[in-house]
Amino acid sequence: MEKLENMDIMNANHLLQKMFRFNFIILLVFVTACSARWEIQNPYEYVNWEKDKQYKANLHTHTTISDGNLSPQFVVDWYHQNGYSILAITDHNNVTYPWTDFSLLKASTKSEGKVTDGQISHEAITFENRNPKELGMIAIQGNEVSSPQHLGSLFNDFGMRTSHEDSAMAGIGKKDGLIIFNHPGRYKHNAQWYADYCEKYEHIIGFEIYNNGDRYSGDRQLWDSVLVAMLPERAVWAYSNDDMHSARSLGKNWNILILPELTEESVRKGIEDGCSFYVYSPTGHKTSQVPEIISVMVDQRRGLIQLNTSGQDSILWISGGKIIQKGSSVKLNDIPELSGYVRAEIFGTGELIMGTQPFIIHKQ
Repeated sequence: MEKLENMDIMNANHLLQKMFRFNFIILLVFVTACSARWEIQNPYEYVNWEKDKQYKANLHTHTTISDGNLSPQFVVDWYHQNGYSILAITDHNNVTYPWTDFSLLKASTKSEGKVTDGQISHEAITFENRNPKELGMIAIQGNEVSSPQHLGSLFNDFGMRTSHEDSAMAGIGKKDGLIIFNHPGRYKHNAQWYADYCEKYEHIIGFEIYNNGDRYSGDRQLWDSVLVAMLPERAVWAYSNDDMHSARSLGKNWNILILPELTEESVRKGIEDGCSFYVYSPTGHKTSQVPEIISVMVDQRRGLIQLNTSGQDSILWISGGKIIQKGSSVKLNDIPELSGYVRAEIFGTGELIMGTQPFIIHKQ
């Protein structure tokens, strides 16, 4: 009987040891999971949210130098009066720059024909100079290169119509320019086509996801697919532009750059680095309230991205083209499937949408 009792005690101790080891393993797995570190590439990492300022920008506009209906000075004056600090006039294959030489430029044959036909007034092809320094604005040199896929060419004077995208992209690169894919929804290229070109040419930095209001509504989904195809190598940033040709297409789309100073060098770096938000407002500048992103906080260890905002109705987080979270923050550990990045959309009054650039994510 005594031997049996000793065996029972030994078995009990052995069972307790097994339970202890099992619980220890479970605890170790739990602690390891909780302490897993995320690598999050934050496009706003170097923003000083207390000192840096937010500037309105439009990077796709046209005048009577090409196929627009408004003079260059009218376009500049309108954007200036509506609070813009950064503007690129991007006439087709014509570099409408510098602003101080508008009076030396000639209207396009198409625009002169519109005057003859009574579609526009003679005033639209009578040009006056503007001085961006006096207006407190940054004038970006550029144009829209009419290769088969229209390219927003910025910070250079390449203005040649081409029969193939490669020659235009290479030419812009040789002049140290930057490229934004304009209105991709007009064409029939798939996401891999865009990703391949972005991989080939590092100076392709942007993708126009809103154009002339929301003319090509599938462009956000296409952009998401391009991001999935490109990652983890790099991201391409989203932009929202008026593609302005007439007064009715003014002011539904803009970008907000967060910059330490308003200089051409700072503007270029902000565009290259994606230090911006995009905005689409169906009611234009009559929208009663535009949300404000006050700051962005990223916690690599916890896998947390937090937006400090005001004036919004709601916030959605997106990855791989799918909504993954709602609210001011996203906790990556709470999401079972992620597609290498997350981005936020902030909704305001009047169906206004403001969006962040993508945060590239990787679990270490």
